Amino acid sequence: MASVAQPWLIHKFVDPIFAVGVGLTAAYVRIRREESEKHPDQDSSMGGLWQKGVRLSKSYFGPETQDGKKQ
Repeated sequence: MASVAQPWLIHKFVDPIFAVGVGLTAAYVRIRREESEKHPDQDSSMGGLWQKGVRLSKSYFGPETQDGKKQ
């Protein structure tokens, strides 16, 4: 008696993608809520939060000089 493997193949690939999507959405909602509570005058839309993350990462991982120190 052969087992049917096709329905499980869909779940093996869709479930992790769904879980990552739910996790990213939950993180975005939480970060947006906390940022709007801390700084109500700043833009807390997705674009605004993305730009803030880019700006913070550039300041943290800034260019280094030749002697190995950050500028």
